[in-house]
Amino acid sequence: MTAVKEKTFKQVKSVKDDKFTIDKIERYCLIIQIGDRDLQVCIIDTKQNRTLLLEDYILNATDSEEEKSEQLQSLFETHHLLMVGFWKEVLICFKSEKFALVPLSYFSKENARALLKMNCSVEKTDSVGYYKVNSNDSVNIFTYNRSVLKWLRSVYVNSKIKVTHQSGMLVNSLLKNEPYLEGATVSIYIDRFYMHIGVTEADKLLFFNSFVIHKFEEYSKYIALVLNEFKLDKNNCNLKVWGHIKHNSSHFKALKNKFPSLSIGNRTTRLNFGYKFDEIPEHQYFDVYGNYFNL
Repeated sequence: MTAVKEKTFKQVKSVKDDKFTIDKIERYCLIIQIGDRDLQVCIIDTKQNRTLLLEDYILNATDSEEEKSEQLQSLFETHHLLMVGFWKEVLICFKSEKFALVPLSYFSKENARALLKMNCSVEKTDSVGYYKVNSNDSVNIFTYNRSVLKWLRSVYVNSKIKVTHQSGMLVNSLLKNEPYLEGATVSIYIDRFYMHIGVTEADKLLFFNSFVIHKFEEYSKYIALVLNEFKLDKNNCNLKVWGHIKHNSSHFKALKNKFPSLSIGNRTTRLNFGYKFDEIPEHQYFDVYGNYFNL
C-alpha cells in the first residue's frame, strides 16, 4: 500500500486579476514572503504598477530548515505558476524575528553579523543577509533559512533575485504612504504572532520595532510604551493599524476603546488594484506590497 503524504500547507486567500496573462510574465515581478508558519505570494506588473495576484498560505509548524524547504517544494510543485522560471524579477522576503535596521553610514559588509548581534542573539549556525532599504538610508540585516533560499535560487536561475526582510518592507510601505499626515504617525502592523510598530514623520523613520505577542493584553502594553516614548496623546494622535485584524472585530473595538484615535490604515496608493481585490480589506498585506518599493 502506498503511504499518503501529509499535506503541509493550506491556502487561506487567493485573488487573481483578469489582466494576468502568462504571455507577459517577463515583465512581472514575483514576490514570495516566507514566515515561520505562513507564506504569501504576490505578482505585480511592473509596467502598469498593477497587482495581479495575491495568495496566502498557512504552513505546518517546523523548526527544521530542511523540512521547511520540503514544505515549500511540495506547495510549489502543485502550483500552476510558482515553478515558472522567467519572471522579470523575484523578491524573496523572509519574516525571521532576528533583524536590525542600521544607518547606511554605519554599515559595512564585514561587520554585518556583529551589527545584528547588537540587536539580538545570533548563533554561529545562523545565516545572515543584508540589503539597502530603498525608502531611506538604512541597511536591513537579518537571518534567513539557508536551505529555502538555496532551493529557490535553483528554481529561478533565469530571473533576477533580490532577498529582503519583512521589517524593511514595512518601512518601505510606511514611508511611501502618501499623502503624509501632519506630525508624527504611529503605525501598527498586526501579524500572526507578532506586532510591528513604526513611527514616522513625513518621509522620515523615527522608530521601528517588533514584538512577540503571547496574549491580547500585550498589544495595548507595547502601543502605550511607544506613545509614551514619543509623548503622544492616545486621544489625539495619528495612530493607524494594518494587518490581521478586522475592523468590526472585538479585538479592534477593544484597542479602539483604549486608544480612541486608532483608525484602520489605507492601502498604498502607489500600486493599482483591479475590482477583484475589493474582497481583500485595504489594510491587509501592507508588508507584502512594500516589496514593490525595493525593485
